[in-house]
Amino acid sequence: MKKILFLFFLLFTPFLSAQELWVGNIDVSVTRMNPEVIKRKFPLKSGDRFSTTSYEQAQNKLHDMRLFKKLDFSTRQQDDKVDIHILAQDGYYFFPLAFFASADKDVLYLSLFEGNFFKQGETAFVTAGVSDDGYSLAGGLVWEDHFLNIKYTDLDAELRFYPHHWSNMYGVLNIADDKEEFGHPLDQFDIKEQSLRFLYARQMGNWSAFISPEFKHVSYSRDLNDGNHNQLSAGLAYRHNVRSSSGMGALFGFGLSDKQKMLADLTAARYAYAADVSFTKGGTWSGADYDITKLWLNFLWQAELKSRHIVSLQIKAQDTYGSPFAEQVLSTDLLGKQGKYRRLIRGSRGAGATAAFMYYLLRNDTGLLALTPFYELAYVYTAQDYHHHSGTGATLSYKFWRFPFPLGINYTHNLSDHSNIVSFVLGGQF
Repeated sequence: MKKILFLFFLLFTPFLSAQELWVGNIDVSVTRMNPEVIKRKFPLKSGDRFSTTSYEQAQNKLHDMRLFKKLDFSTRQQDDKVDIHILAQDGYYFFPLAFFASADKDVLYLSLFEGNFFKQGETAFVTAGVSDDGYSLAGGLVWEDHFLNIKYTDLDAELRFYPHHWSNMYGVLNIADDKEEFGHPLDQFDIKEQSLRFLYARQMGNWSAFISPEFKHVSYSRDLNDGNHNQLSAGLAYRHNVRSSSGMGALFGFGLSDKQKMLADLTAARYAYAADVSFTKGGTWSGADYDITKLWLNFLWQAELKSRHIVSLQIKAQDTYGSPFAEQVLSTDLLGKQGKYRRLIRGSRGAGATAAFMYYLLRNDTGLLALTPFYELAYVYTAQDYHHHSGTGATLSYKFWRFPFPLGINYTHNLSDHSNIVSFVLGGQF
């Protein structure tokens, strides 16, 4: 019996005697930003339980603000209290960005980004884009846990329809054209669309919620659901461990506070999750001429391996419940945006999945060279049956630490219609 008690003492005494630690004072020294902003964004508060994991996750939240050149964290323990000191080196920036792309279609895009000018850790932007399909104007503000966005779009494009339920892509930033690639279309007509969209989102830890009213008018060159499509969307999202990009201040050194940390290998694989659901409704109460109902689901899983390579799997689903033509599900919205396509499939509902593997060929103080092979597949219900849109390919890209977008080239083979696209990449397709 004594031996049993002795073994019990050896096995369980370390757990019984482990000291619980609590967060004491949190002190912030900063170059420009209001220190209270950093305290509010730092998830750990005085009186919270302290652990190595929660401390590291709290540091990542400040890195993800992408407004600091340098962040130093230090602790001091007194009894069961751990005081935390944060030393932040920040500043402010204005970053103009313009590009012109000429391919099947021409696109001109102008923008101006601002960060921390008002010392509140805010970022803001205004953008303008014009192409053969129309133009758009937008502006946005991120302030602590609040996000505001307004966007006006005016489109005037031609819709073309082909055998096997394919139709062309269009949009202000779309440069790919299907003309003379797939023969003469079975049908075609013009669409004009003017929309004004407002969005407000509120972040609450790993959760966020949004509400978005949209005022939209659609007309066609034939009799097809002309009129107002005003609607209201609301949604809820969850994100855990999903990394943010370096941000628009990277050119000036801002947002790179965790650069050395990112260059080091992980001690263990790191997993990330993201999910969101949104519901859209429109009717006579919203000033719409039609009943509009849409449900959207999205899930993302990522595994960041010890050597920083990233495996990702994304699943999407959408149902429009018989909403008018302009609100139909698009197969390209159900794909993971890895591939580039000239055509898509429209329908009333659908689901899609994307698998990708980002393999770093090179990681150094200058930048990151990555090869990302992918496969994506979507099924869309149209004409009383499901039809598939799938693609495979790879993107070879180089991301300078001091530039906000990756530069590279993408090859996509559309497995469903056997077409191919090779495109230049700057954060996304021009």
